[in-house]
Amino acid sequence: MTTKEVKIPLLMGISLFMEMLDSTIVTTALPQIKKDLLIPTSNSSLIITVYMITVAIFIPLSGWLSKKYGNKNIWSSAIFIFIISSLGSGLSSSLIFMLTMRGLQGFSAALIVPTARLIVLENTPSKDLLKMISYVIWPALIAPAIAPFIGGILTTYLSWRWIFMINIPIGIILLIMGHKVLEKGLEQSKQIMHFDWHGFISVALASASLLISLDTIGTQKSLNEFSSILLIIFVTSIIFTVQHLKNTAEPLFSLSSLRFVSFKVSQLGGNMMWLTVGAIPYLSTLFFQNVFHWSPLKSGIYILCIFIGNIGIKPIANNIIKSIGFKNTITISLTLIMITTVLIGLLSKHTNSIFSVVILISSGIGRSLALTAYNGMSLLEVPFDERNSANTLSAVSQNLCQGLGISLITIVFSVTNQYTTILSSYRISFFVLGILIIIPLTEIFMQSDNIEISKG
Repeated sequence: MTTKEVKIPLLMGISLFMEMLDSTIVTTALPQIKKDLLIPTSNSSLIITVYMITVAIFIPLSGWLSKKYGNKNIWSSAIFIFIISSLGSGLSSSLIFMLTMRGLQGFSAALIVPTARLIVLENTPSKDLLKMISYVIWPALIAPAIAPFIGGILTTYLSWRWIFMINIPIGIILLIMGHKVLEKGLEQSKQIMHFDWHGFISVALASASLLISLDTIGTQKSLNEFSSILLIIFVTSIIFTVQHLKNTAEPLFSLSSLRFVSFKVSQLGGNMMWLTVGAIPYLSTLFFQNVFHWSPLKSGIYILCIFIGNIGIKPIANNIIKSIGFKNTITISLTLIMITTVLIGLLSKHTNSIFSVVILISSGIGRSLALTAYNGMSLLEVPFDERNSANTLSAVSQNLCQGLGISLITIVFSVTNQYTTILSSYRISFFVLGILIIIPLTEIFMQSDNIEISKG
């Protein structure tokens, strides 16, 4: 394996880390942003929601753009836009300008996420896929875990504006390194490529309507007429999208990769798992701050334990998978996630700190093993020429589930908090997240031991 073959996934991993850190760090700084820009409490969540919805809408566009203009061109352009929008967000003096910049950030992030992964996939032979994909996985593990800690430091000792400004030097370094490392990247397509507008609009409509409806339910603490209409639009759009993608000659992305059991399992089980683990750092941060009354910095330090678990198991994760197989690794890791998620909700400010740390580290270990296994097996069977579509489908579903996890848990908390104490509401929310893991656990139990070589 050449140095360049290692540099490419490492570089892509750093770009994903920058994007994922930015998408999660804002939560910590939201109270300071709201106070500084004089934003009403009811509108402050828009800073997060606008970003999530923009990402969800434009991710499907990335696969087509990569084919038409080349992976390197799209990735470099997206990094440049991310730098500019980060600067704009950091200099914002009003809610309107902040939302505009966050929307632009979301658009560039929608291009960075799938394109970075695709660059790795198209430069990696199948035999090295498990090892190289681990470079793409680590940002998803590290960024949400250390975001509260970094956000706590920046907002406590500097200013909330620095949570955006730190993207600028990272982005500039990425552009310089990308110019060198990706110099001989894939060229743009010479073919006249049809763009599937019907597919793009239907996928965008489904994603946006679902996220907006859930955000509305969480904010209003009830299912009102507006959110009901949006849910109907979501269901209708999904039905149309599936039929369209199956039957059109040149779809926005193909669903054919779902014929492979390993890819199909990674989509259903993997995304249900991601729905849970993606919400744990977010929910834990609020839990520690609002129930234990810890400072953002202290909460961030405890959440950092999840990161320690992520990193601690990472050097041997691939060896564990090779030793006991994908099915056993996923089963063990999901069980660990389910148990630790419930236990986090049972913590109190009087709980022994060592016990709390062990629980959080164990949660990180389960999270790391599960993500490594699911991502490692997802494209093992998918032919090289189908990886673009499979990658786009995976990016769309994973991004939706990440947003769904936070929206779902916000709804659970908001509804239960009307009838019980804030402590009980948080504990119920953690319990719900733990119970959701039963779905991917049931699915993996039903698979053969050699799932990665099973055909549907």
